[in-house]
Amino acid sequence: MFLNLWILSLVFGLGHCHPVSAQDISKGVDWLARYGYLPPPDPLTAQLQTEEGLTNAIRVMQRFAGIKETGILDKETLALMQKPRCSLPDIIGTSELMKRRKKRYALSGSTWDKNDLTWKIRSFPQSSQNNHLQSNTLRPLMYYALNVWSKSSRLKFHETEKEEADILIDFSKSYHHDGYPFDGPGGTLAHAFFPGDHPISGDTHFDDEETWMYNSPENHGTDLFAVAVHEFGHAIGLAHSSATESIMKPYYQGPVGDPMRYQLPQDDIHAIEQLYRKEEGPTNEPPVNPPIQPNIPITPVYRPPDQPRPNLPDRCQANFDAIANIRGEVFFFKGECGFHSCLRGSVVQRLG
Repeated sequence: MFLNLWILSLVFGLGHCHPVSAQDISKGVDWLARYGYLPPPDPLTAQLQTEEGLTNAIRVMQRFAGIKETGILDKETLALMQKPRCSLPDIIGTSELMKRRKKRYALSGSTWDKNDLTWKIRSFPQSSQNNHLQSNTLRPLMYYALNVWSKSSRLKFHETEKEEADILIDFSKSYHHDGYPFDGPGGTLAHAFFPGDHPISGDTHFDDEETWMYNSPENHGTDLFAVAVHEFGHAIGLAHSSATESIMKPYYQGPVGDPMRYQLPQDDIHAIEQLYRKEEGPTNEPPVNPPIQPNIPITPVYRPPDQPRPNLPDRCQANFDAIANIRGEVFFFKGECGFHSCLRGSVVQRLG
């Protein structure tokens, strides 16, 4: 059954300056339900929504995202709905709770009942565009993304080889048996599950069809470290935040800088301190040697695939006046006749 006339009259009646297609309306309603702004569709009414319910949902979504509250699916709202983001809902509970909430950050309501958590990368990227993310690159990135949260809390993270790790990290495609299928490049980027007693609690999944990058220009892919910090926030109990500067904002905001120097925004520090306050004063626990901090390999300089090579002569076909081996390097010379004069001529090619 198609969407009812209440929705069509709402969008076309109030947004007549920029008409929205019926397909956009349908996608918008699906988006609002997927991310917690509308209740799940009722199979008896086939997604029928009231004008008041849809208007309120759109306003809450716009307020949460920090854009103008119009209550209609205008161009800015639809554009935001198409922006890459986390798969998890923005609203936990009802929109009324969100309206009354004074704090901009949100907590999921669940926490780990221990301070020492283990993590393991269970599956590595398989897509060709992510073949640079091997063990020596991916493990340090995950280490520093988790370490960001331990700096402001009592939590400590330890890598393990055991399959029963608290936080299992996977790179997956499309449907991967957890209820949150990925949708290919763009759209949803990753998701993680809140703490709890369920076997999947704490697990963190990244869409392997995205082009994951680090320490690279923003237009070359999606910054894996920034997304990992966000998702690990969910894995320890944080929900999405409406604060513009928060790493827990649901929409991808681009690279956040050097993983070894990144500091949480204040909104996220307040949130993690609410869940896992740092112990104050001296403790009776024996000192523990800090783990060795891994180095992240330097990524190669990006070069477009069609970048022309320097216009050098072919050594096998060109004519040269002299060839010399100087300090272990081979030089080709072309100039006046005679070896000594050739040395004063131009060096046309050098081999290291």
